[in-house]
Amino acid sequence: MTIPTREQCMEYLDENDVPENVRRHSFAVNKVAVFLAKKLKEAGEDVDIDLVDRASLLHDLDKIQTLDNGKHGEMTREILTREGHPRVGELAFKHKFNQVTNLNGWEEKVVNYADKRCREDNLVSLEERFRYARERYPRHSKPETIALEKHFFGLEKEIFDRIKMKPEQLKEHIK
Repeated sequence: MTIPTREQCMEYLDENDVPENVRRHSFAVNKVAVFLAKKLKEAGEDVDIDLVDRASLLHDLDKIQTLDNGKHGEMTREILTREGHPRVGELAFKHKFNQVTNLNGWEEKVVNYADKRCREDNLVSLEERFRYARERYPRHSKPETIALEKHFFGLEKEIFDRIKMKPEQLKEHIK
């Protein structure tokens, strides 16, 4: 498995014309994901911090190109696989909301969770993020989507029980 360097990640963002607002969101997700990965590592968990770092930077690589076709994440996975980074591409794909029941390993869990805690480039609670998503995207008000929300609270509990923190303490550590 190869993981791109941070410099390569920035090049991929440039090559794919990722706009500044999406980059700011990705950088916010990156801070949260890397912090959580490090805390999990300190707690004795097996987690690849570099993989979390790069996947969280690139998780929305295809955001703009896929806004209207429902293929968000798939294009990123294809691009990164083609570039020789299939595992990073898979993590980027697994950040999607509907993947919460298919997460395997801390890397997938942390990148997915960190994305849900960041509304644009602001750290928010899951409740606030889900409320925002329902207001902005009508599909998030569907019963099947709302039913998935409970899985995120379970994921949050799993992560924070392991690192011996409360989710609301995250803001104290992420600047």
